[in-house]
Amino acid sequence: MRRLVGTVLAAALLATCAEAPPRDPGAGGEHPDDLVFVTVPVGNATMDALFRGPLVVREGCVLIGEAPDLSVPLWPEGFTAARDDAGRVVVRDADGGTVATEGATFEMGGGYVAEFEPRGLVEPTQDQLRDLEEWLGNPIPARCLGPDIYGVWSVGETSAA
Repeated sequence: MRRLVGTVLAAALLATCAEAPPRDPGAGGEHPDDLVFVTVPVGNATMDALFRGPLVVREGCVLIGEAPDLSVPLWPEGFTAARDDAGRVVVRDADGGTVATEGATFEMGGGYVAEFEPRGLVEPTQDQLRDLEEWLGNPIPARCLGPDIYGVWSVGETSAA
C-alpha cells in the first residue's frame, strides 16, 4: 500500500511540475561553497505529510533525517542554503526566513517522490533514480546517495523558524 501511495504521489508531483524544468541539481545546483542543494520549480500541488527531524550536511550534500534513514530533499525554487558565521548550513525560504539550521530539528510538509526501502517491496533504487533524474534534467551526485539514504523528499509547506 505504501508503494502505491508513493507512486501515486510521485506521479502527481511530476505531472504538476513537469512543465517547467528544474534547476540543475548535479554539477549545477552546487553552491560556491560546494553544497549540493537541489531546487525544483514550485508546482500547483504539494504533498502534506509531516517531516520532523534534523538538517544534515554530509560530503557537501544538504540532507534531512537521521542515519540510517536520511533523505535527499527537493526544495522549492527560491530557497537557498549557505553557511552562517559559525559554519553551519542554514536553509532560507524565498523571503529570506530561516527554515532549517544544520543539526537542529525542524518540521516541514511534503512527501516522498522516491522511496528505496524496503527493498523488494518498492521499485529498484536505480529505476527510481533514473526516472527522477530524467525529470530533474541532471543526476543527483553519487556522494549524496548511499546505503543510508531512504529516499527523495519533495519539500512542501514550510514556515520560517
